[in-house]
Formats: sequence, structure tokens, C-alpha cells
Amino acid sequence: MDPLYAALEQYYGYSSFLPFQEEIVRDILRKKDVLAVLATGGGKSLCYQLPALVTGGLAVVVSPLISLMKDQVDALVTQGVPAATLNSSLPYDAMVRTLADLEAGRLRLLYVSPERVVQPRFLATLREAGVTLVAVDEAHCISEWGHQFRPEYRQLSVLKENFPDVPMIALTATAIPEVRQDIVRQLNLADPAVYVGSFNRENLQYAVAGKKDAYPQLIDYLRSNPDRSGIIYFSSKKRTEEIAERLRDDGIRALPYHADLPDNYRHRVQEQFIRDEIDVVCATNAFGMGIDKPDVRFVIHYDMPRSLEAYAQETGRAGRDGEASDCILFYSPGDRRKNLIALENDCLDRPDLYSLTVRKLNDMIAFCETVRCRREHLLRYFGETFTGVPCGACDICLVPGEFIDGREIAEKIVTCIAGLPGTFGVTHIADLLAGSKNSKILARGHQNLPSYNSGREYSSDQWSSFIRQLIATGYLDQSSGRYPVVTVNERSRAILSGDENVRLASPKESRARGGMKDRDERPFDAELFEDLRVIRKRLADDLSIPPYAVFHDRTLKEMARRYPQSLEAFAAIPGVGNAKLQKFGEIFIAAIGSRRSGRPGGEVPECPPAMAGEGRMLAAGDAAATPGGEHPEPAVQSGTPDHPRTPDEIPDDRLLDEAYALQGYIRELREELREAEELHKALLERARGLGIRENEAYAVTTEISRRRHIVTERFYERYPEVFVKIAKVTIGAAEKAVGKEALEECVEYEESERLSVRSKAP
Repeated sequence: MDPLYAALEQYYGYSSFLPFQEEIVRDILRKKDVLAVLATGGGKSLCYQLPALVTGGLAVVVSPLISLMKDQVDALVTQGVPAATLNSSLPYDAMVRTLADLEAGRLRLLYVSPERVVQPRFLATLREAGVTLVAVDEAHCISEWGHQFRPEYRQLSVLKENFPDVPMIALTATAIPEVRQDIVRQLNLADPAVYVGSFNRENLQYAVAGKKDAYPQLIDYLRSNPDRSGIIYFSSKKRTEEIAERLRDDGIRALPYHADLPDNYRHRVQEQFIRDEIDVVCATNAFGMGIDKPDVRFVIHYDMPRSLEAYAQETGRAGRDGEASDCILFYSPGDRRKNLIALENDCLDRPDLYSLTVRKLNDMIAFCETVRCRREHLLRYFGETFTGVPCGACDICLVPGEFIDGREIAEKIVTCIAGLPGTFGVTHIADLLAGSKNSKILARGHQNLPSYNSGREYSSDQWSSFIRQLIATGYLDQSSGRYPVVTVNERSRAILSGDENVRLASPKESRARGGMKDRDERPFDAELFEDLRVIRKRLADDLSIPPYAVFHDRTLKEMARRYPQSLEAFAAIPGVGNAKLQKFGEIFIAAIGSRRSGRPGGEVPECPPAMAGEGRMLAAGDAAATPGGEHPEPAVQSGTPDHPRTPDEIPDDRLLDEAYALQGYIRELREELREAEELHKALLERARGLGIRENEAYAVTTEISRRRHIVTERFYERYPEVFVKIAKVTIGAAEKAVGKEALEECVEYEESERLSVRSKAP
């Protein structure tokens, strides 16, 4: 078998590539530089991961966010790939261990930040490490035309200077031609092969809804799609917190995220979202670039973004797994004025960028106000021709509005504009046609103009809609600036001559709708799918990894179609690689067997209590992993509480007993941690002595070394109520009962939380 396809099947569980993936990988193997512009969900990461696995070399991946690095490394290690990250969040011992693995040649992928990779000392280390590929992810950050700016990205040309013979790949999800040229220039790519994939995300459904009653529309949508993950974007930091609080009051698991929140809080929100512990993040555009979560089922813009690049980037975070997902944008004509004011403030130091940003804003507004297929409009902006109209996956194609012959309406608008003594905006022209008697009309004497009240059959709002449609379709021009004016053009004059057939949408109030329905999805056992999601969540918690790193939704749905009853059949499911087959195969096969045998969903087999360090990868006593992959099951620790008890379930006279029992549990955990560290060292030495393949040995040692973090994080997640509140006891009483040091070590609560708890205590 071709080594490329063998590695694809072994590590990723797939037998075929997505568009351009194979060509990109083969170019890299030929040591050719590459620029890859592939839409989110197009499989960019595999393009630089697979070459390192095939050649046995080291790929250095420059990535902008710690969370993004961590998620990708977690997923790779779960797949049996020797991968690691070096970043400022690592404890000293982990950093030393990673550097030792780097120097010994045990790594295949190393993720680093742009700040670290340009340091001379680190570059010297890399020169000794046998680098065979350099990958720059989120490469649009390097460009002055890009909409995300990171100063260190502008220094990455130093990589080509230090590794002139090593191929480099730059990857991004959206980049117009100017951005692509700038990336090539800034990175000094040598005659790169340029791959620009389709921006058409067929699984995404686009809709633009009126902003009136936005919150009722939002809550109706969320209640119609329960237990699904999504992001809601806002332009205001304050509003992220206000709407998140309203959603929680209405029973939705939601939290805010913006740049002014403390780092530890933002990290916790991101972790909870990735691990399916909250469903909704209410965020500014500070959230999302580091989220490698494939099962985001909806992205909602409560406020309009400033450009179609930003819109494409943010909506691209939905449906990365290829499953049907919704993209809803709440829009009001007043959004243009608000954004113009913000752009003026942002461009005070760069007035040369103002006209460019206003042009991008106008393109965004045209998308919102178009009466044609939104998918076609979006793809045309990125230079792609779409011939599949109606697309069947946007609000205009799914629920076509009522169209009318607009020649007479358009003629009245053009005649009105041409007869004005000066230039005016949309609202003034609409008021004039509708016969409004507002102060601006009367002060200028415009009630005496021939066009005044000539369109009395429609309201001012309806005339505004008609005017904006003509602007969006090119029959009228609109200027830039805070006070944009509308003028006629050549196409306008064609209307007056009767040479144009104008079709206009009848004005109506649009509302958010959508249900993530995949038009082409084959049937599957929905109840089994939900059972498998529960099992996946348990496994992910025990491994301290995101649920999607176990299996994607699409893979679970395929299990719920095929009902595999053997390891061989399970291995044939797309997305099941060798490492995941060994780790998870029997667990999921048993669950599927339970469903097939008619047992209730609640009786599906329990997952092993802890997969990382104490499950299949750990042995009791002096046992060690064997080359065959068999690992003895450990003894399950008894006497630990399965679930935290609520305050009302603990009698007052039992409070201190409960506290001391938990204190004893902490001591047992500490001893277990110490034993795990010793076992970690012993297993590593013994694995090497037994000649276990490098990848397997690395997977063993990496998973066991996580034991300390796993125990602490799991304990914090399951028992914070007991420690922070100990039923109705205050923080002070809890500290006295279990010891301040133990409380702080296992709970790690913040001062703000401590005060919050005290204020609630009786």
C-alpha cells in the first residue's frame, strides 16, 4: 500500500483524502513550499501532520493560541502520534520533558507560538533537531491586509533564513488575493504551490433575520435545538455578559467571553465549552480562532460583523465535522452607522485604511440586503462562481420571498434622487417618497418637490428597503463615510429609459429559523447516537480531553447506522484509527450490543473509571505494558463519592464528618499521584527495554504523565460544591474543616468566587 494511504488509515481511520490534501502532502514530500487556502473543515491540519508521520521527521507548527495547540496535541496523542507543545502555560517539568523528547528525536510534531519560534536560542535548538517541515497556521495573521494582527507573525521570515532547504507551508481558511500575495512575500516562500479550495461549505445554512425582537427569536431557536453547541457573537463586551445572564435565567447553559475578562476565567469558559459542559458562549470576536471544536452546530451574529472576511471566519467555526449547522445573522439598517463610527475611531492612526474598511463594510451590508442566494453572494466575494442556485441552504432559497415587478418603484426612486437639489441618504429619500412631514423635509422645503408623496402607497420603511435593494444589486451607488449619500449611475439611467427589468422583494419582517437539517443525511439510530455521546463524554472526562478527540459526531452516527459487533467491523468505521480501535473499540461495541439486545439506554456499559494513567494504559504494582497492547485492568478505588451531594442532602450534624471524609480522600489521591509518577518512570524504562515501538512508548508515557492534571481537574469539576460550600457552611468553616492548603490545592477558586460564595452563605 502507498505509505501515504497507509498512514492515513493507521492514524486517522480514513481511506481517502479531502480535496487538495493529497496534492499538498505530495508537494511537501517533494520539499516544495505551499500556500493552502482551505475553508474551515477542509482538513488543513492533516496537510502538515501526515508528512511528518510518513517521513519520520519533525514538523514545527507555528500556531497563535495555546488552547489551539493543546487541543490538537491532545487529539494527536489519542491517535498514537508523538506530538507536544511548548508554551508559557506548561509547568517546568513538562517543558523539560518536551525539550528532552525534542533533542532525542522522539517527536513528530511540535507546536510553538510565533513569539517562541523567532527567539534565537530556540532557533538554535531547532537547527539541531532535524526539522523537516515548517507550518504556519492561521497565516492571514501575517498580512497587513488581514483582519487579525499579531506582530510576531511579521517576523516569521526568519524561519526561511534558518531553514532554507526545509519546505514551508502557510495555511489559512480565508484570504482574498491581496492577502495571499502578502503572505507569500512576508514568509519569503520560494515559488510556492498555491492551493485555493472552494469556500463553499455545503453543510452550512445561512440566514439573515430582522433585529427587531432579536432576543425572543434567539431563545426560540435555542429551545428548538437543545443540547447543541454554539457561539453567539456580539460587538459589545457588556452585551456578552448581559445576554449570557438572560440565557442562564431562561435555562440555557451559557457563559460570556471577551478580552477584558480575567485570563483564568476565559480559559475556564473555553474548556467548559470544548468539553460540552456549557452549550453556548456569548462572545466578542476575541473568541473562536483557537477553538478546534468540530461539533459547533450554530454560529449566531447578534450584531453584524464589519467584513465578509470576518463573517466567513466566524461562521466557518460551525460544522467543521461536515454535519449540518446554522449561521444566523441579526441585521438592522442602523448597523451601518454604528460600524462607521467604530471604524472612524479605529482608523485614527491609519487614515489610509479607512476607505478600504468602509468598502468591506459596504460589501457586508450588501450580503445582508441581497435578495438573491446568499451562498452565491458570499462565494462571489471570494472570487468563486457558484452555479447551484437555488442552493437549498439559505433563507432566500429555502423560503423565497414574494417578488414583484419593480420597474415602476425603481423609476420613482431614480426620478426622486435625480430631482433633489443635492445629495441625501436613504432615510431622507424614503421619507420624501412616502410624504413624511418630519422637520428635515419641511426645513429644506422638500415638500414642494415633484417627488414628494409620489410613493404614498408604501411606508418610509418599505421605501428604505427598496432603495437598499437597488444599492445591493448595483442600480444605485452609495458613498462611504459617516453620512453616506445615494446617487444614480449608468444602470439607474437604464431604468428611466425602460431598458431594465427590475425585480424587487416585497418588504417583510424576516425571523430567525433553522433546524440544522442535513438534506442528504442517511437515517441512523438517534437513541443509540445519544447513548454513544454520553459514553464519549465519560471517556473524554477521564482522559482530560475534549469529547471530539475521542470520536466526531459523524463517526458516532456511522456507528449508529452500522451497529458494529466486532473489532474488525468497528475498524471499518470512518474515523477509527488503530490507536482509537485499541483504546475505545470494546467499550463502544459493548454499548452498541446493549442497544441491539434491547436493553434500555441507561444500562449501557460503564466506561473504565479513568482511561489515562489508571485505565488500560496503567497496570497495578510492577506490571508493565506489553508490545501486544494488552494491559491488565487496575483495581477500582472504593469509598469515593460518585456524585457531589447537594447542601440539602447533608444533615447539619454530618457536615464536619463529610468534610473530614473528603480530606481523607485528598490524602489518598495524593498518594495515588505519587505512585503514578513512580509507575510512569518504571513503565517508560521497561517499555524501552521491551522494544516497544517509539510511537507506542511515547503514547504510554504521555498519557501516564497527565495523571496529576487529570485527578486535580476531575476533582475540581465534580466536587466544587462540596468544598466551596460544604453544604451550608461558609468558606471559613470549610477551611477550618479540611485545611486551607488542601482546599486551595484541589479547588483553586478565585478571590472573586470566594466573596460570591460568602455573600450567598446564610
